[in-house]
Amino acid sequence: MKDIDEEIRRTLSGEDSKLLARFEVDPSLVRQVLDLFSGNLRWISAAGWVAGFALFAAGAYFWWRFVHAEELRHMLLWLAPAAVCFFGLGLVKIWFWLELQKNAVLREVKRLELQVARLAARNAGAS
Repeated sequence: MKDIDEEIRRTLSGEDSKLLARFEVDPSLVRQVLDLFSGNLRWISAAGWVAGFALFAAGAYFWWRFVHAEELRHMLLWLAPAAVCFFGLGLVKIWFWLELQKNAVLREVKRLELQVARLAARNAGAS
């Protein structure tokens, strides 16, 4: 795989190499999370964050009530919604990590598209 990468880099011009080098650096985790709030579906990400905070707050409240309950029946009645809230929070977090992975794959596909387009343009100019 490295041989193909090196061959592509040799065929690119200096300007193309600079452009490709800019895209080779992966953004930081903070930048990736902030990128979730851009685009057409940014409201879904915002709703996910709000739901995550609400689930955590509700789960913490239910857990606090569970810890301070005196009877077993009351303990179980407070533990069940706490478990549901924390399970829901876990699902929200998994969804966000899947979105981050999707964006990483899209970045790689765009990187490959750029390399193929530049290589095709160079080969068309040489013919």
